[in-house]
Amino acid sequence: MTDQSPSASGLYAFAECEAVDMQNGAVLLIDRHGDGQLMVAPPVAQSMLMCREFRTLEQHAEIMTQAIPELQGQQADVMNVFSMLQNAGLLISAEAVCERLNAPAAPAVDLPPVRAFVITCDRPAAVKRLLESMLHAGNLARHEALYLIDDSRDPENARQNREAVENFNFTCPRDMHYVGQDEARQLMTTLINAQPQHEEAIRFLIGRDKWATEKSYGLARNLCLLLSSGRRAIIMDDDVICAAVQAPYKTDGIQFGHTPRQVDFYANQQEMLGRTSRADFDPLSGHAQCLGLNIGQAIQKLNGKPVTPSDLAGANSAYLSLWSSESPVLVTQTGSMGDPGTSDTNWIYTLDPVSTKRLQNYAGGTEGAHASRHYWMGQPRPLFTKMSVISQMTGLDNTQLLPPYFPVHRGEDYLFGAMTEYLHPGAAVLDYDWSVPHLPLEARTGNTAPPALSGKGKVNINKYITDRTHYESGISAETRLATLAALADELASTDDRSLLTLYRKEVAEGQGSELARLAGILQDGTIRDPAWQDWLQQSANNIATAMQTPASLADFSENISTDQLLNRLREYCAGFALALHGWQAIREAAAEIGDISLNAD
Repeated sequence: MTDQSPSASGLYAFAECEAVDMQNGAVLLIDRHGDGQLMVAPPVAQSMLMCREFRTLEQHAEIMTQAIPELQGQQADVMNVFSMLQNAGLLISAEAVCERLNAPAAPAVDLPPVRAFVITCDRPAAVKRLLESMLHAGNLARHEALYLIDDSRDPENARQNREAVENFNFTCPRDMHYVGQDEARQLMTTLINAQPQHEEAIRFLIGRDKWATEKSYGLARNLCLLLSSGRRAIIMDDDVICAAVQAPYKTDGIQFGHTPRQVDFYANQQEMLGRTSRADFDPLSGHAQCLGLNIGQAIQKLNGKPVTPSDLAGANSAYLSLWSSESPVLVTQTGSMGDPGTSDTNWIYTLDPVSTKRLQNYAGGTEGAHASRHYWMGQPRPLFTKMSVISQMTGLDNTQLLPPYFPVHRGEDYLFGAMTEYLHPGAAVLDYDWSVPHLPLEARTGNTAPPALSGKGKVNINKYITDRTHYESGISAETRLATLAALADELASTDDRSLLTLYRKEVAEGQGSELARLAGILQDGTIRDPAWQDWLQQSANNIATAMQTPASLADFSENISTDQLLNRLREYCAGFALALHGWQAIREAAAEIGDISLNAD
């Protein structure tokens, strides 16, 4: 990837490099994806981490001289350093990336069929509404199969859901398969008979009896994976409407990297619907449009023209260094229109600058924004990124070896995203520029005065995995799955003191990152209302205070002792390690069983 040619656009980013301490006061920078290298002073190596986004060299110099006090007034010296880096091939031009992304890609032919899933738990009224909207959306016959995965614990709710499916099938040209408790148990038994050596793993992943007292969000998604092995899958939450809504601030082009979803605010559902417009396609077809393509094919579908350097302005070179036109799109996701799906809404205080401006101008103020819980959250143009996030409708290219979901508790979607990146670091996630209505039927009230962040007990297990992801090319997904299983095995056998130290380290890293983010927001010059400003300042103060004392697992949960929590963690890791070790064989068996059961229907 060595790139020494001048850039017509003037946009450059620092190449992804290994920094080798030469034990003589110098650091050798080695391009991970090319032949470039350069010996520099340690401060130069450290400061280059600020130059990973595509900007002009003058913009890079301005950012560095403002951020590093020792460099203030030294723009000319900084530009000289950039010249040396460019001559050494350690600055990537936007044109070089465009050349890779725009390389010829064969037209997509014979994409694998789609199986669409609705997952539900004890919400029959929502299921009925969603199925009705699916009938109105149309185009259902183009999908190979439709499923309702019913994780309901109340038998009456399960009965109503089964009845809703039966009524749906009277009208729909494609029958929907009902998978309730009995059907899931039958699938589990059949899988165990086919793979008896993996019985414990199968029960861990989809055993409803094992997890009867837990919230088993991931279990339902594992059933979706097993019933769609070798195909593309689209998974819908039960409280959405099967409709696509255009982004209210749609812009031209496409974008790359880690760009947070933008947000807009509405007083109520009526205002939200009045200020947005339906797309002229159904969301299932919308997801299937690019799911399973490679980036080059998806760019042509979405953009109709090659990527230009301006599309890369501000994009992160760490992402783009891993992608070419042949990189697969393994996950598709959409924005959300309506309820955010989060238990609290304090995150509106730390939004991107564009969304922050909308919040400032919102007639209801921050208090009204918290209370309404009616938002648009999405991208103004399609985004290729690395990590999937929460999405009420998700597409999965299950022809590839995807990981299983952790069967219980919240956060299963983020963990799945981290594991997918671990297995396929060169793949992409596509966040479409349209949304689906997320309109829960149960009342969800907003807290108009959310408490400040405490700074305690926050661990990002997804970061733990991505920090240990190997980004070298050529390693198969099967090999990576084995090392992921070994990672879970290691945690399962780690002693108490080591786990506590690991916990404290993860908490400290999170505290440092969060405090730096809050400091940046507090210093950005934005004029905020007092409650907003106080929340930011109090959160920063709380985190700074929490950093002064060792993190305790009591901060994580007050309802269980430290010993019990550590033992439960080891049990979870041991069970999930078994599941990961057996996952490839289990999903291959499920592909055969799924075909047989579907044909039998």
